[in-house]
Amino acid sequence: MLTTMDKLHTFVLCTLDLSAILANCVLVYAILTSSSRSVPASVTNHPDPSETTRRTLRSYAILLLNTAIVDVISASCSALAIARLIYLPEGPSQLYLYVGPCSAIGLSFCHLCHTIHTFFVTQSTLVLLHSFCFRLYIISDKLVHVKVPTVKATVLISILLYGPIGFVIYMFHSSHEVAPPEVLQALQLDYPATWHRDVTDYRFSVSLTILILLSPAAMVIIFLVRRILLGEIRKMESRARDHHSHIAVALTYQLLLPVGQALACFTWLLSVGGLWSGEASERLVMTFGSFLAVGSPLINLTFLPPYRRMFGSRHRRTKTIGVSTTVSSMQAK
Repeated sequence: MLTTMDKLHTFVLCTLDLSAILANCVLVYAILTSSSRSVPASVTNHPDPSETTRRTLRSYAILLLNTAIVDVISASCSALAIARLIYLPEGPSQLYLYVGPCSAIGLSFCHLCHTIHTFFVTQSTLVLLHSFCFRLYIISDKLVHVKVPTVKATVLISILLYGPIGFVIYMFHSSHEVAPPEVLQALQLDYPATWHRDVTDYRFSVSLTILILLSPAAMVIIFLVRRILLGEIRKMESRARDHHSHIAVALTYQLLLPVGQALACFTWLLSVGGLWSGEASERLVMTFGSFLAVGSPLINLTFLPPYRRMFGSRHRRTKTIGVSTTVSSMQAK
């Protein structure tokens, strides 16, 4: 029987996850619809701007679609599992309780859902890094005659980025077991549950280390790439600068989203260290990780003019005055 905390946790996670799925579906619709329309010229430093613009936007649309796919899968798995994490220092062990519908299929499926959600949040950070590098690559004045990546090349790079995280997911998932009934009885718990019997198992410890360190490492690289990117945008002509500024602003706001993952890891570490234990911390670990999937599509729909215009009046034009000033101020910071 679900407790009041179970019901509240379920409500919060389902609200976040279903909102994320809906927002990402809207973004996918906007991407697919706008990709068939004509695009403005002269937004890159290329001798043939109109053709380059079409290729650039098609390739960048693949990155946005990849982000949407990651977020939809992550949110769906979170809603299916609705997990609660309990650290057991006696083992030391990590226990996972599930109140989501995944238990109707099986505990192994529940743990798989939890694993995919956890590591796909980290994958979102890698996709964000890919987006920053893509923008810098195509506008750098040091590579004036660079060939814009084709859709096939962008898809291939996006797929390759799943390789490392897929291997980590395999290691993490393969090390779990069904939680013994006596463990749950000792804790006076009656839930579908899995656990990692020994957190010093190399499969768990290596996977967790990558989870904790990968996002911060990617964020440091993103900050460096962002600084260079804003500098390159300032050198561009006014029309091209306005176009890339909108994208740079959207990417900059998305830098705030991995903070949720950092808070989730920090909350778990507090539990491990015994500094904060209890139901609140055990549930907040998963709640913090769900903010990224709902925030990313909303930022793209808000700050990218081609998608924002789709949901406004046909005769209303998006104002670009002041965007360059915004980028300049961000660069100054």
